[in-house]
Amino acid sequence: MLRLQRTKKGKSLKVYMKENSLCEVSNNKVPNNDVLLEKIKDPKFYLENFCKIKGKNGGLIPFVLNEAQKDFYNTLKTNDRIIILKSRQIGFSTAAVGYLYHLTITTPGVTTALIGYNSALTAELLDKIKTFYRTTPKGIRPTIQYNSKSEISFPAMGSKILVLPSSDNVGRGYTLNFILCTELAFWEKAEEKMTALENSVPPRGGKIIIESTPNGTGNQYHRTWCGDNDYVKKRYGWWWNYTEEDIEIIRKRMNNPRKFAQEYGCEFLTSGRGVFDGTIMEEQRKNLLKIGEKVVLQDGSEYVVTEDRDGLICYKPPERGSIYVIGADVSEGIGIGDYSVAIIWDRMTGEQVGFFRGKLPPDVFGEKLDAWGRTYNMALMVVEINNHGLSTVNSLKQKMYPNMYFRPSKLDAISQGYTDRIGWKTTRVTRELLIDDFAQAMRDRLLIIRSENILDEMSTFVYDNSNSPTAQEGYHDDCIFAGGIGFQGFKTIYNKPLTQIDYSEHLPLGYNY
Repeated sequence: MLRLQRTKKGKSLKVYMKENSLCEVSNNKVPNNDVLLEKIKDPKFYLENFCKIKGKNGGLIPFVLNEAQKDFYNTLKTNDRIIILKSRQIGFSTAAVGYLYHLTITTPGVTTALIGYNSALTAELLDKIKTFYRTTPKGIRPTIQYNSKSEISFPAMGSKILVLPSSDNVGRGYTLNFILCTELAFWEKAEEKMTALENSVPPRGGKIIIESTPNGTGNQYHRTWCGDNDYVKKRYGWWWNYTEEDIEIIRKRMNNPRKFAQEYGCEFLTSGRGVFDGTIMEEQRKNLLKIGEKVVLQDGSEYVVTEDRDGLICYKPPERGSIYVIGADVSEGIGIGDYSVAIIWDRMTGEQVGFFRGKLPPDVFGEKLDAWGRTYNMALMVVEINNHGLSTVNSLKQKMYPNMYFRPSKLDAISQGYTDRIGWKTTRVTRELLIDDFAQAMRDRLLIIRSENILDEMSTFVYDNSNSPTAQEGYHDDCIFAGGIGFQGFKTIYNKPLTQIDYSEHLPLGYNY
């Protein structure tokens, strides 16, 4: 029998190991072993009570999880695929390694792979594991059978940890249960390697964790972050772990706003000249809302962000007397290609109150738009009529939707009349106008963005070599055009309730009306 005795919060805590079981003795009472075993199975309890890490100033210190790491662990409880966009020096590599180390030594017959983009990072990952192991009290320290530069095995559990660089063949030939891909944004041939790694993990019961600081746009990490996939996306900027005073010191020392935005603000820097201002987009991220989030208004009332059965996210319910505009970009509605997107704006405040992004047949999309528009006080419906948009408009006409957008007769005249033609038509001329107006509205802070999809598309929307605004290869722009089309509808609506003159104030006095 091996024994560990230590003090915790002023109480004597003794932990014994006997026949692979743990028991706790406090005040000479032995609790149920199952209670303590459940605690040991909790990675936070295990790491904080029995493991140490290297401190930033040297020496070993207790591993006490910060708020970002706690949030990360809570996410891992219910999700098997997570991608993390992180700031520098928040401790995610340590947290992820610790979580998977604990998972490996408590789960029979599993193989875990920790993968760094170069040999130096690989050695650092290995050192974290060895630090966890050697600082664990002997009474509960797992037995090691094989310990090399790339593998540590635990014979009692039949499990092992592989620590590997991101070589060309990484993951091939293995059946892996848990994977950590650290600093994926800096991997070479990342797409090919991730395909092999993802296919090596069972679809159920396995875990894949990707964590990285950003490194420009267009790489595999950025595509995974912005793409439609089954990864839960978690963003941890400097505000999770730094005070305003600390970050201001770092900002001044770096003396490079773009570099600071990337390393600490979690901002993807475009390789070309961005159409939308990066500083404004970063400001807008503070306005993002997620499904299930509670919103408290200034008057004390509150509501919860919801998603209806058709996929419309309601960031704010319609209010009586408010004026709304819906911008709709229509796709073909098949499995590949672009998306159909609808964005609902509050014309009086510029706030985005609704969002849909999916693949629906154009006529079905029109039926959904009819229902959403009626819900939002007969919102002005602005539909792009290029290609499949005509089918969507016809569907709205069949539903007799009462508030359709009509195209301007001339865009370069002093006074602007409107034709009898329904919908927004994107041409070479109007495309530039739409993008310029939308970008200016963002700069002037006229809009409040609630959907992360819109900002993600804006981050990859750049001026190409011919100075034409376009999405970078492999990325979408449907949200941008739906938002911009809706903003064109702003121009045709007065943004305040219409009030009539009270004629009784102007009638002659002394007359019996």
